[in-house]
Amino acid sequence: MNIRHLTRLFLISCGFVLLGCSQEQEEDQSEVQQSFLQQSEQIAMMGETQFPEIIGVDIPGAPKLQQPMLVMAGDAPVLTEKHGLAAPALWDWNGDGKRDLLVGEFETNSGENFPMSEEGSTVRVYLNIGSDNNPQFTKEFEWARDTAGTIMEVEQWCCIGFTPYFYDLDDDGYDDMITGQYHPGEVTWFRGNEEGFLPGVKLPQEGNPEAAWNPMYLELTENPEEAVIPDPIETFDYWVYSSASMGDFDDDGDYDLIFGGNALKISKNIGTKTEPQFGRREILLDVNGKPLTIGAIATDEDIEGWAQTSTVSLAGDSKTSPYVVDWDRDGVLDLLVTGSYRNEGALAVAFFKGVKVDGEHRFHPAVDLLATEDGSKALPGSGPRLYVDDWNLDGTPDLIIGASVATVNDGQFSDELSWEWEGTNSVESAGKDPGRYPPREKPTREAFLAQYEDTGGWWETEEEFDEFFQMQVDYWQQTVGVLYDTGREHWLTMRHQGRVYVMLGTEPDDADTADTQLPTPKSDKNETSRVDKESKLPVKLELVVPEKVELGSTAEVSLAIDIKEGWYIYAPTGKNAEQGMKETKVSFTLPENIQQLGKVKMPMHQFKGSYDVFRGSDLAVIQKIGTEDSSPGEYTIESQVTYQTCNDDICLPPKTVELTAVLLVASN
Repeated sequence: MNIRHLTRLFLISCGFVLLGCSQEQEEDQSEVQQSFLQQSEQIAMMGETQFPEIIGVDIPGAPKLQQPMLVMAGDAPVLTEKHGLAAPALWDWNGDGKRDLLVGEFETNSGENFPMSEEGSTVRVYLNIGSDNNPQFTKEFEWARDTAGTIMEVEQWCCIGFTPYFYDLDDDGYDDMITGQYHPGEVTWFRGNEEGFLPGVKLPQEGNPEAAWNPMYLELTENPEEAVIPDPIETFDYWVYSSASMGDFDDDGDYDLIFGGNALKISKNIGTKTEPQFGRREILLDVNGKPLTIGAIATDEDIEGWAQTSTVSLAGDSKTSPYVVDWDRDGVLDLLVTGSYRNEGALAVAFFKGVKVDGEHRFHPAVDLLATEDGSKALPGSGPRLYVDDWNLDGTPDLIIGASVATVNDGQFSDELSWEWEGTNSVESAGKDPGRYPPREKPTREAFLAQYEDTGGWWETEEEFDEFFQMQVDYWQQTVGVLYDTGREHWLTMRHQGRVYVMLGTEPDDADTADTQLPTPKSDKNETSRVDKESKLPVKLELVVPEKVELGSTAEVSLAIDIKEGWYIYAPTGKNAEQGMKETKVSFTLPENIQQLGKVKMPMHQFKGSYDVFRGSDLAVIQKIGTEDSSPGEYTIESQVTYQTCNDDICLPPKTVELTAVLLVASN
């Protein structure tokens, strides 16, 4: 943001008494604005650009938000690294009476990789060396530590990171810290005391947060229509992406949990004020009785089959993150919700006005809190996270936003990648950056042939190899080569970094005479459903054996893999495991009198960025067998398959499946 633009915004926001700024407010605003003005020359040198004009929306009782301002740490931006998500919060960390800036970040650190200490999903603390009403932060940060001196860390498999929020959960007079988790769907509770925060424990919840049943498993059953479908609480979609915030929604004096993910949900406190325990998650509804959504409205069929027979996101985005706040200050809790913010038309921040309907908490449909005049992105990057506090202590709430921006060439802010939609640019969101996991060189025949040496070499015809190899070259050209051809090879150095922005709030001009009707959502929202009319199950597996094999002959048994377009599984090349992904493992178990001839032959893999993947609808893992020592009869062949399925938006948990088929050996 340049000085001229920021000065103009300041004059509009508070420069004239007619706009309702008192002398005291004007002085407070001026001090903070001047601080940002002094930093703007440094920002310009770093390639940061001014923001588009955010017209927002008039919400009776809610603050009017000024343009975003980048938060600095010394002469550089406050930032996070690792996978680049940023979850900001204000908290007096060192007890000096001034709120410091905490920024949660994300690293894959689940399973045997947990804990990873400072390398994991942790919290950076930037100490405030300014004043409490004009924060200025140290250039260097420290890691947040619990009372045992251990770096505070939460286990994350994917896409959320440590998101610190503060509530006095046990009513002991000390605020506690919580953060959600991707999967298992735990919420970690760091109890507060006079010395800081105790080591984290898991909040008690009804159900098993490790539950991972998915509708895709229906396809693996012999008769899907007869399959026993579990209760939603036993499914992956119920627990995945447990981004968590809190508020008292049933007016009983204790905190309830609000969850995001592919559906916005509430889990009421069924314990006590001092010993919280949380019940079954229920879908949050709007005043029309429909699930809350920041995108398209799901069909009645998908709502009814959520997590059981349908994989459609009821929230219009599978990565929603809620923040509970009474934004319009009417005494009823509202929600501010963010999503992946990847695709054109996505809302940067969705506002859901809370109301009471027949004693139940309901919400008006979403409105775009940060609408821009020309419909462009309001914020750079993707995956925003929110926090509300009075940044400058002027009595009006302010909005603090963490965003995952794209940088190139060792940390240079990229306008072309951060201000364009990631979906439009066809680049990955935080977690799979090419700058961290470099894509391979252009494929060569020699390199591809070498990959099959351990399994006896390429077993199909040379013409088939040439055809498949050319597909890999073409794919490389479409995804990597084109960047060199168009002068965008610097995109291959892309790394996401977290940035923090502040939007100062001012009081509404006409708070006493404002229309009490909530603004009407855009007419093109929620009118269509993103429903895939084809199968919603991304992977089909089938153990295939010949109808019969003559005694003494050889044959092939195979695992047929059919992967829905847009999805992929990881090839067993070792390259994926190095990056924390579960590689596909296939084994065949043969009866004693059936011989295994040679090694298992895997299909030709493709590559996606730095990953080796299988995708497509005609894949086969082949095992050659012999029947020389057999007798006529039926033999049971077994196959065990372990794999992890992903698309560009989400990864399902690794899954192990056992399949059986009967092989008939016939006499000559």
